Formats: sequence, C-alpha cells, structure tokens
Amino acid sequence: MHISSIQQCVLVLEPVSHPHHSPSSQTILVRLIDHTIWQSSNEGYTWQQLFPDKRILAFYHHKFSGDRAYLVSDTDEYYYTTNSGQQWHTQKAPTPPNTFGAQVLRFHPSETELLIWVGNRDCDPGSDGSKCRAEAKYSRDHGRHWNDITDYVKNCAWARDALLDADPTEIICESWKDKKGAQRDFNDLSNNLELIAGGQYYDRRKKLFDHVVGFAKFSEYLVVAEVRKLIWANFSFI
Repeated sequence: MHISSIQQCVLVLEPVSHPHHSPSSQTILVRLIDHTIWQSSNEGYTWQQLFPDKRILAFYHHKFSGDRAYLVSDTDEYYYTTNSGQQWHTQKAPTPPNTFGAQVLRFHPSETELLIWVGNRDCDPGSDGSKCRAEAKYSRDHGRHWNDITDYVKNCAWARDALLDADPTEIICESWKDKKGAQRDFNDLSNNLELIAGGQYYDRRKKLFDHVVGFAKFSEYLVVAEVRKLIWANFSFI
C-alpha cells in the first residue's frame, strides 16, 4: 500500500465502555485510488483487504455512532459494520448510488436505525438518460425497508443534529422545483433549487426558501446560502 494512493482514511472508534473513559480505537479503514478498501485492526501494523471482488466508490463513518461504518459499492449492495469492523454485513441498496455528487448516506444523531439514501433513478447505461435523476429514500430499520422521500434532489439530510434541536422526523432537502427531464441539464437559470422541510418523514412539507445554493448545519444553526444573499436562521419548526 502506497501512501500516495490513499483516497480516504478514517479511524473507526470502539464503543465507550465507561462514561468516564475515552473511547479506544485500533481499527483504521483506508480506501485507495483503485477503489479497494483496506482495514487494519491493530493501528496500521497489518492490513486486510475487504471485499476484494468489489469496487468501493465511497465509505462513511457514522457521525454519531463511532463503531459504525458503511461501504458503498458500484453494485446493488452496500456493506456495514456496527462493531468497529469486527464483523461486516451485506445489505441490498434501494437504488444505485447517485452520480450527482450528493452524499449517499445520511445518519441521525439519536436514532441509529434511521438512514437517508440518495441514489440514481432511471440512469441505467441502457437508457437514454432523459429522466435520469437523484432520488432520496429513508429507512427506519437500518436499511431493511426503504420509503420514498422525493426525487430530483441535490441533497437531503435529517433536520436534527447533535446541537440542533429539531423534530426528529424532519427531513430537509434541496429539491428542484420542476421535476421533469434529465437532472444533469438543470441549472439556476432554467430551474429553481428550493429548500423544503418535511415533518413526519417528509409527509408534512413546507418550502423554506425559493432559490438556494446550499445549506449546512453549524452548531445549533442552519446556514442557508440563497441567491444574492446569505441567510442565518435558527433551525426551529412549529
């Protein structure tokens, strides 16, 4: 393994065994430029290749649960661990991972079973791509079953964060206003990118902004960039 070929590297933490002790960690995950994934369980002394017959496009370390990590492949499956890489499990993906640059998996700060997946829809190599778009889904049982959020999205995430107290069922999405055609052809002049928030897993939707560039969660605030101005808003919903 050459250092120059490393594309992603993460330390997978072990669970905290005592409230006054810091978590220990010996597990490291590394993804190389050739899309192989490697794991060390002894702080890098020895390495083992995971899923050598798979092409790993990305991996995610659970932001709120340090012993969980997820590997996204270019097949109809993804792989996850809930015990710092001691065991890996295979799960069927609801759709192929998106090719629009959106984060594929999003995690909930208090419910580890809640996931958001952003994948491709109608983008198969055999299709003409005229309806190719990004589609968001959520799961309440850690990926065993999936439900639709919406399609033609740029980004979706849970509203709640570690310090951001929002409805735990609320989902926020950057969603294109006109939902037809090929999403790759969209731009700010031909279509509006709206910011939509939806409680009850996106069933109760309301538009927050008409024309956004993006959003980010910062401490207890949601920062939204809108065309021609930057808006800072306390993220609280009635």
